[in-house]
Formats: sequence, structure tokens, C-alpha cells
Amino acid sequence: MCENKVLSQENIIVTAKEIQTILKDFRIGKKPLAKLLGWGETTIIRYIEGDIPTAEYSNKLKSIVEDPIYYYELLLENKDNLTNVAYRKTMQAVLEKMTERKINLIAQYMIYYTQGDLSPGYTQWLLYYSQGFSMALFDRELFEDDFNVNTENAPYISLYNSMKKHGVNLLEVPINRLTETEKNLINKILDTFCWYGPKTLKALSAFEKSNYRVSRDKDGRRIISKDLIKSQFKDILALYGIRGLNDIHKYPDSRFFDLRGI
Repeated sequence: MCENKVLSQENIIVTAKEIQTILKDFRIGKKPLAKLLGWGETTIIRYIEGDIPTAEYSNKLKSIVEDPIYYYELLLENKDNLTNVAYRKTMQAVLEKMTERKINLIAQYMIYYTQGDLSPGYTQWLLYYSQGFSMALFDRELFEDDFNVNTENAPYISLYNSMKKHGVNLLEVPINRLTETEKNLINKILDTFCWYGPKTLKALSAFEKSNYRVSRDKDGRRIISKDLIKSQFKDILALYGIRGLNDIHKYPDSRFFDLRGI
């Protein structure tokens, strides 16, 4: 019983290795991190050397390990606790961490392009159309995430949950990580589909989903495979005479009237 309790505590309490990961990933020193968190400046040093943090302090450090956006919010809130040099250095690091995954980078680019005028749900469908037209027009995926089938009706559920939790943050996006072709496609998707509200995009995608067959990924999650999405969008290109980016508008324009029964 006692052994199980110890094991349970070990799983909960942040480890020295995890703290070292924070220092490395966010390019911040031990004393600056302690200052950022409003703690004594030797606190992080002591934890790395073997002192056991309180549950409150451990939970805060665990949250940083698990969620870069949490660290980003702390940084904005407590920036006066750091020197300008330390702040700029760690801010750059957390922005890189937050956009490490391609789908997050693209979502942040969309938010930046629209000056924050996107909701978590709306972003989901803009990502879906960007992915579909990228695979159909250029024969390559924009990001590796699969389309998830779930009760939230959010195909990219991890990103959706993060945006729901933290809101829409307008960040300085490292757009040099996107190719000109990718940016041109995303811009065209935004310029085209942002004419329509989330309700219209949801109805439009619901029609497409009715033609999909749900499968399972290696972890047993229900998904719609990229091959099926690509095939569907290839059919859309042929049906609506879409030969390039400037023709993408033909699809939602035509489908909008179909949905309205006009």
C-alpha cells in the first residue's frame, strides 16, 4: 500500500528532468524561471538538486511541461519579472514551441491573417478545406493530422480543445516555415471561405462527410482517411471546373445556392 502511494506521488511530482526540459525548450535560466513564476530565485536550483516541490509548485511546472500556451500566458502576465533580453529570448522560444506542429503553425497563420477574427470551430473547417484542396491540387498534405470523427464535430480535436481552453491568441507567426505555395493556398481559402459563416461551412462539410467512410487509426480512433478526403476533393475539382487557386471559389459559391435550395 505504502509502495503504491510512493509510486503515485512520483507520477504526480514534477521531476528534475522535466524542469531541465523547461529550461532547454523555453531557453530560460534557473533563476529567471523562478522569478517569472514569482518564487524565490533559488527555488528551481533546489528542485533540480533534489528538493521536492510542493504540490502547488509541482502542478505549475507540470502545466508548463504539458502546455506551451500556459507558459506563454504566464510570460505575458509576468513579463516585468524578467529583463528585456531574457523576455525576448524565452518569448521567441515559446512561440517556436507553440507552432512546432504544422497544424498549429497554420492555425496561427490563419489567426494572424484574419487579425484574430476566427473562432475555434471556424478554424477547424478552414483547416479542413485547406488540407483538402492542397491534396487535390498539389498532391500533398498541408499537415499530418488526421480528420477525427467525434461528438464535438471538430476534426482536429486537440487543436480545437486548446483554442477553446486558451482562446484565440494573435501571435507573431514564423511564416518563413511556410512555403509560398502553402501561403498562397491558405490565403485563397481564407479569402474564399471567410465570406461564409461557420454555420454555412458546417453544413457544407456535413454534405461531404456523408460521402465518407469512417475508418480507425492505429490507436483505434475514428477517422476519415486522407486518401478519402483527397479523392473527394479531386471529384470537386472535376465537377466544378477548378483548375487552380483562383477557381476555388466556384465550389462554395455553387454549393451555397444548393444548400439554400435556390
